[in-house]
Amino acid sequence: MNGMEPRRRTSFRRNTLSAKAFGRSLKGRPAPVVATAALAQRRLEGLQALSGGARDQDPESLEALADASQSSASGVCSTHRLLLRATMGFTQAELALVDEIGYYRYLGFQLNHEAIDDSFLEDILGQVFPTINLEPVELFLNYQEDLQTPVLELILATVLRSLYSPKQLFERMVIFWTDHFNIDIFSDFGPYLKSTDDREVIRRHALGKFPDLLEASAKSAAMLTYLTNDSNNKDHPNENYARELMELHTLGADNGYTQEDVREVARCFTGWTMSVGDDGGIPGRFHFLPSLHDFGAKTVLGQHIPSGGGIEDGERVLEILAGHPNTARFVATKLIRYFLTYDPPNHWVNLVAQVYLDTGGDIKAMLREILKRRWIDRASPKLKRPYHLAISTARTISADIDNLLFFASGLFSMGHVPFTWSPPNGFPDSEGYWSGYLLPRWNFATTLLDIEEAGFSFQQPLLKPNLSPAQLMRRIDWLLFNKSLPANARRGIGRFLEEGPTNQIRIRQALGLAFSLPQFQEY
Repeated sequence: MNGMEPRRRTSFRRNTLSAKAFGRSLKGRPAPVVATAALAQRRLEGLQALSGGARDQDPESLEALADASQSSASGVCSTHRLLLRATMGFTQAELALVDEIGYYRYLGFQLNHEAIDDSFLEDILGQVFPTINLEPVELFLNYQEDLQTPVLELILATVLRSLYSPKQLFERMVIFWTDHFNIDIFSDFGPYLKSTDDREVIRRHALGKFPDLLEASAKSAAMLTYLTNDSNNKDHPNENYARELMELHTLGADNGYTQEDVREVARCFTGWTMSVGDDGGIPGRFHFLPSLHDFGAKTVLGQHIPSGGGIEDGERVLEILAGHPNTARFVATKLIRYFLTYDPPNHWVNLVAQVYLDTGGDIKAMLREILKRRWIDRASPKLKRPYHLAISTARTISADIDNLLFFASGLFSMGHVPFTWSPPNGFPDSEGYWSGYLLPRWNFATTLLDIEEAGFSFQQPLLKPNLSPAQLMRRIDWLLFNKSLPANARRGIGRFLEEGPTNQIRIRQALGLAFSLPQFQEY
């Protein structure tokens, strides 16, 4: 074994925190105090400013709009469909903006994420969750006895960004790439390294170019230690990262490469590791150690890589993979599946893959194609994954989350907490997998809306106890479904409202029923 290996493995204490232990710890932990009502108000004000004040948000105007709206005979309209797929959850405020500026201007607004001001949110997150902005070495030094804190703060910051960020399409893509380049936060060094990976790999490049994102991931200490490339050296090659790089990150499983290619790629990445501080690098960051590198000639996917190269060997592999037509198809297929349909038609995949090749892997260009109205209108319903469901539930009724830990516990009960999927393939994007979690999904909103549990609070002026069941049903339909709920579903909730006094408890129960309908569980 190489002499440096024992030092690298023992210099920093490994993570001993498991997902189950972390989930249990939430129950006895004090909840962080976050002014979610203020975040919601700032988000709303930003949307109103962009729409030029369209759709006055005073209660009387909203009531008149909700009561005057007629149920749609044609179902979900194009703008509603766009919001269901391009955001973390439909809201009437977002719909007002789309109606005012138009479908494609709204899409352009979301794609131009760097021009969207979210400083109000990031300032609060930096104050309440300081570990999300710390360097790995600071976490090594200060949180070895409290690994729950950096893990919890990253998870809750992600939740709040999904809920309140005006960069909704960006946040959707953060979730997508987090799964594509999955790293289990409970892996050996995950609690120390994943925050930096989230900040400087996923978020920095989520709407950039795929080759840049790929290289940033390959030079992420979190990724290299998770896939054990830190033990990949010329004397003892480790093929784990090389295999997943091709199977999960670029080409796709068994798609144009051989076991010999895996071995050769592993040789190219020998010496790509994490610095421990006494090797000329920055502790907890990517570092290339020439002493561990195989300087011999290699052949990858039929392309010759001459001897004498160093870090350039791995960089050349990344260029080869990022430019490969199979990578274009693999990424295109996953994006179409994420936004549009579980079974992407071949001609859709070909079209988006060609956009990838023509633009050098420009992610915005691919999304601009995928989210065209003609595709959105033909997209088939998809089951929301639990995290998407939870966030959309809160967003749709403009709820304040009084207890973020209660919300996080709900995500645990549904089996979908960001960064906690152990295998390297990321949380499944599969109806078959998530349909097995139906009972926890149905219970989630009901529990959060239970007054005694007090998971949510919402001052929804449209849903007043003194309204008739028919009025309440119309307003629920408008708030949650933009008047697209089928007649039989409206009748069912209407009958429930008629069976007892329309007080706050019954209104919350009616909302719970509405959230459990397929029309809300899907998008």
